[in-house]
Amino acid sequence: MGESYDVIVVGAGPVGLTAALVLGRASKRVLVLEADAEPATQWRASTFHPPTLELAERLGLVDAMLGQGLVAPTYQLRDRAGEVIAEFDFSALSDVTRYPYRLQLEQYKYVRILLDVLAGEPTVDVRFGQRVTDLDGIRVSTRDSGYTGELVVGADGASSVVRDRLGIEFEGMTYEHRYLLLSIDAPLAEYFPGISHVNYVADPVEHLMLLRIPDCWRVMFEVTGGPPDEHVRTDEFIQARLAGLLAPHPMPDVLSRQVYRVHQRVAKEFRRGPVVLVGDAAHVNSPIGGMGLNSGIHDAYTLGRALTDPDGWAAQRRTVALSDIQRITHRNTRDLSMGDARAAQLRDIARDPGRARQWMLEASMLASARAQHLVPGTT
Repeated sequence: MGESYDVIVVGAGPVGLTAALVLGRASKRVLVLEADAEPATQWRASTFHPPTLELAERLGLVDAMLGQGLVAPTYQLRDRAGEVIAEFDFSALSDVTRYPYRLQLEQYKYVRILLDVLAGEPTVDVRFGQRVTDLDGIRVSTRDSGYTGELVVGADGASSVVRDRLGIEFEGMTYEHRYLLLSIDAPLAEYFPGISHVNYVADPVEHLMLLRIPDCWRVMFEVTGGPPDEHVRTDEFIQARLAGLLAPHPMPDVLSRQVYRVHQRVAKEFRRGPVVLVGDAAHVNSPIGGMGLNSGIHDAYTLGRALTDPDGWAAQRRTVALSDIQRITHRNTRDLSMGDARAAQLRDIARDPGRARQWMLEASMLASARAQHLVPGTT
């Protein structure tokens, strides 16, 4: 039968490792199996919202995160010429949360913090280079070994082997456009005076994102139709897009380039028997608003309930994914292709303290987290 554990987590990304820490702290023997030979270091998700920081505080992670991250209290919507359409200052939520801001911190650094903490957890065993090849109820197989667990947690991403072996449908849609995501070395704060760490540029033809992370600036361009991915990655294509944004300033060094498609998908089931899905294995969404990583961490943090009330846990997490995360991220994505009327609406919202507060409660995920009782419901 192989080794036995209380819980087997498939995937050692930020969600899987958070799940391992939460369950290990609940005195469960946890095995984490990761296909890659070592922790990923690519620039991926980088936004942590207030309720996630509150959960991180409870887990003893937040000080290390704050020490390595950038605090971003403001969120700007700009037009193509660089003018600010609307600015939202999350410090207005300081009566609701101890963390009234977005923390910009690369995903790989959060994983590194988790691994350091997990090294001191006696009931958690993290193994890299262990690709799961099969799943049969409570039995998980890799190429060399077999393991059994009372609970199996699929935290293995959008192309989840666990979800595939269970035959669970991944329902939803894929946007027609693609995104070109660049990491660049450029002094954007000099080029755009007053720029926030978090900026979305709205334009009916091409929308962009300008996001500061500790390592660099990240710039995301929408790519609609046109050339294949191979051409979109070329220096010629990239320099033309950057020139349209940054000229007459010097062209920056491009540190990384990635072309990807954006999906809004939710698994038809978050639980089947002794197996549950969390994070991207359970739901993927548009990156506009930075909610994907956070909602996955919320899945993981609430997993203790899956041990005692698996049906209730699965129903709640799926409802949150559909009614909150998918709805808000789709709205955010649509807003970037706004015309003048929508731009005027957002400007009016930002200027009205009451409406701006409600907008920020949703954008920060505090409204959703309060409804789930993840964070206190003070007003």
